[in-house]
Amino acid sequence: MVDYIVGINGIGKTRVLAEAAIATSQMSDGNVVFIDCTNGLERILPSNIRLININDYGIKSAMSFYGFLSGICASDYDLTDVFIDSITDIISDKETDINDLFEFLSGISNALGVNFHFSVYDKYVPELIYQD
Repeated sequence: MVDYIVGINGIGKTRVLAEAAIATSQMSDGNVVFIDCTNGLERILPSNIRLININDYGIKSAMSFYGFLSGICASDYDLTDVFIDSITDIISDKETDINDLFEFLSGISNALGVNFHFSVYDKYVPELIYQD
């Protein structure tokens, strides 16, 4: 499953995503990963959620991010969920189509049973919208 939360900056996408990650980790029999552009959530997320600061890896394009996520899935057979905050900040390549990335990740999700959850900034969406 690939789902995402869309909205403008400051509307609470990160809070909703973090709360969903915490709730998922409490119910999951596997591992949960949270990917962000900062270490700001390390005091909020419990220690059983692995927080990855994506800026430590120099990823700028959708394909390199796809490879990064594929590597995470390949290295952890107990992985159930990956939460990615601010995907538009992570992928700064303007030639990237986020929908193509979501389509690629749907294939991984279906094959491996890993769920991907995103927050997406959209200046034209003034309220939180959940899509799957």
